[in-house]
Amino acid sequence: MPAEMTMLADHPARQLLDFSQKLDINLLDNVVNSMYHDIGSQQRVAQEVLTNLKDHPDAWTRVDTILEFSQNMKTKNSSSLHWF
Repeated sequence: MPAEMTMLADHPARQLLDFSQKLDINLLDNVVNSMYHDIGSQQRVAQEVLTNLKDHPDAWTRVDTILEFSQNMKTKNSSSLHWF
């Protein structure tokens, strides 16, 4: 298993990929911030989570919640531009 996948398996952000749970908007905003502002492994984990979230077949069901409740414009822009 690649190192990134191992990090993701143990990372709290992994819960964003569990569509049986309510979306944690604060966690999503933090992951997006990490994607744009961190470097190294933190940024790789954020990229992995966001890519998997975006590629999930049910990702579109989260867009309305993200647009309504996110406090991060980068999160809102990412969801509206890439998930429709």
